[in-house]
Amino acid sequence: MRVLCCLDGTNAEQIGKALEMFSAVEPLTVGMLHVTDTRPREDMDLVRERFWRHPLHARHPPAPPEHPPRPSPREEEISEAEKASAEEILKECLSYCGGAEIMEREGRPEREIVNLAAEWRADVVIVCSRAAYRRKEEIGPKSVGHVARFVVDHSPCPVLLLRPMARQQFPINR
Repeated sequence: MRVLCCLDGTNAEQIGKALEMFSAVEPLTVGMLHVTDTRPREDMDLVRERFWRHPLHARHPPAPPEHPPRPSPREEEISEAEKASAEEILKECLSYCGGAEIMEREGRPEREIVNLAAEWRADVVIVCSRAAYRRKEEIGPKSVGHVARFVVDHSPCPVLLLRPMARQQFPINR
């Protein structure tokens, strides 16, 4: 069985616990995927363009020049910080599943996840309902983020959607 685990920087422990459910499956191949989201760069460019400034990242790049321009020092700093963050996230997750195959991508996370699931021929994708950055666990329509919703709707294989425990919000009023 091939299990693709989607990492967001907050869910290593949760994914580690979910993988325990598959521990009896032989042979088990685990892939750990981290996608560096490029949308924040595009959003910064939109703001810069509003003020008639040259975008830092081309959304629709022209034909590549013979010698591509060097990235600015700021762009290099951003890129290095993103790479360091991805390495930390993957290292943390390896502590829960040491023999996993590591995969890194850049782009829109939701699209990269479903495309890699198809390319890698995953039997199941494990994804958390929403990254847990400074928010309380909630139930209801806003409890599943856009990445998880896209993966559930477009994945080429079954999806295991992990949610945080929210027992204190029950019983739900009838």
